[in-house]
Amino acid sequence: MLIFYENQEYESGKHKIRKVWAEALGINKPDIPNGCSVIEFDEFYNRKLAQALITNSDAINDLPDKIYINNSGQFVRNDTQEVVTVTANPQKESYKLSQLYGLTHEQLDNHIDGISNLAEAKEFMRRLAHVTLWLVKQTKLDE
Repeated sequence: MLIFYENQEYESGKHKIRKVWAEALGINKPDIPNGCSVIEFDEFYNRKLAQALITNSDAINDLPDKIYINNSGQFVRNDTQEVVTVTANPQKESYKLSQLYGLTHEQLDNHIDGISNLAEAKEFMRRLAHVTLWLVKQTKLDE
């Protein structure tokens, strides 16, 4: 899920959420609006937060937004001033920590060519196995 929020404060320490995008909505990912920043999180692991953000603004009844972004880039409930904790997708976060994340095909080929001993080969195979297992579980290929 992507949350676009205004860089400029509308009140001291409060940034208005301008747009919410989720892949499940079935629309193309929008460009970042001018004067805005983006926060990304996994809506599967943060369902209540995602639901609150989809219905965040209630301009029809002149009610304030339920949630805003503070100067630290955190979600804050407007009524209680409580910071909302975002739960990261553990598989995705652990994969991002891998040295292989973000490599191009050519860079990956060079990395493989640079493996020069059994210990490095085992470590590469271990990472490859973890990624493969994660993909199988995500795509439910094991069912």
